[in-house]
Amino acid sequence: MINDFFVKFLTKKPVMDDYGLSYNHDFADEIQMIKNNYSLSQLSNKVLIKCSGEGVDNFLNTQFTNDIKKLEKNEILLSGYCNPKGRLISVFYIFQLDKDYYLYTTLDSSELLIKKLNMYKMALKIDFVPINEILVGVSNIKENPNFSYNELLEKKILKKDNSIIFLLYENYAIISTNLEDFQKYLDIEKAHLLGYKSSDFLDIYNYTPFINKLAIEAFTPQMISLDTLKGVSFEKGCYPGQEIVARTHYLGEAKKSLFRFELKADNVLDGQTKIQNQDKKQAGDIINISKTDNNKYSCLGVLRKEFANQNLSIDSDIAVSNVKGVE
Repeated sequence: MINDFFVKFLTKKPVMDDYGLSYNHDFADEIQMIKNNYSLSQLSNKVLIKCSGEGVDNFLNTQFTNDIKKLEKNEILLSGYCNPKGRLISVFYIFQLDKDYYLYTTLDSSELLIKKLNMYKMALKIDFVPINEILVGVSNIKENPNFSYNELLEKKILKKDNSIIFLLYENYAIISTNLEDFQKYLDIEKAHLLGYKSSDFLDIYNYTPFINKLAIEAFTPQMISLDTLKGVSFEKGCYPGQEIVARTHYLGEAKKSLFRFELKADNVLDGQTKIQNQDKKQAGDIINISKTDNNKYSCLGVLRKEFANQNLSIDSDIAVSNVKGVE
C-alpha cells in the first residue's frame, strides 16, 4: 500500500490496485504532468536490489546478458537475466556505486531473479538484498530545488546521505530514500504526486521492456529487442541461455521484436491481451501498458515482424495504431 506520508496528497478519486497508487489524476492530465511538470511517482511496482560481496562483479558477469566488466563509472546499463532456455526472467538497469552493484527492475520479477542468483552463487559470499526504502521517480528533475541537477547530469549516479539518486532517462531520475532524506532532497509541496503507471508510460516511451509477472520466461532477448537496445553482449563469456541467444543472433532467426503502439478501447485492457492480424492469426502480445486518456493506451508489445505493417487489432474491433519499432 501507499506510504502513509503520501495519503494527504491523494486526489478525490485515486486509482488503487495491488501495488498501491496506480493513478492519482485524470489519465490525460497525469501523462501531461509527468512529461512537463516537476512530479513524483511512488514506484511501488519497482525495486532496487543491492548486490554485494567479494567477487560480485565476476559472478554477475557469468549470469547477465550484458558485459558487466565493461560497465564504466557513472554508467547505467540495460541488461537481462535468462533461464537456461534463453527465456528472460528479468530485465533491469544495472550500475555500480562504490564496490556494490544495483539492479533496478520490476517487483514482479525480483523474487525469481534473486532466487536464481542465490542458487548459482554456490559458496560465494555474495548477497542480493532488496532495498526496503521509499522508491520514487522524479520527472523534470532539473526543477528540483534541493540538489544540483548539473551534478546529477554529469555523474548520473549520486549518493546523498542514505539516499541513492540515478538519472534513468532525460530529465527523469529515480531516488531510493528514507522518509528523512525524502523531505530533505525532494519538495513534495511543490511537486505533483502521480501514480506508478505514469512512470510506466515513460518506460514505454523509452522502449524499456521491463518484464512483468505475465511475461516471466516468455520471451528471448531478441523478441523484446534487448540486443538492439544494447542490453546483450555477444563478445563476453557464457551465461544462462547464452548458447540459444547467440545462435539466434548469428543465424538471424528472430521472428519477433519489440514495438511501441497505441490502442483505443472503452473496456479495461491489461498485459494479458493478445494481438491478431486481419486474418485473425496471432500477431503478438502486449507486455507493458499505460492508460493515457479515458479510452486510450500506450503499449510496448512483442509482434511478429511479418505482421507489423499489417492491420492489427484486439478482438477484431480495437485497432492497433502508430506502430513503431526500436530504431
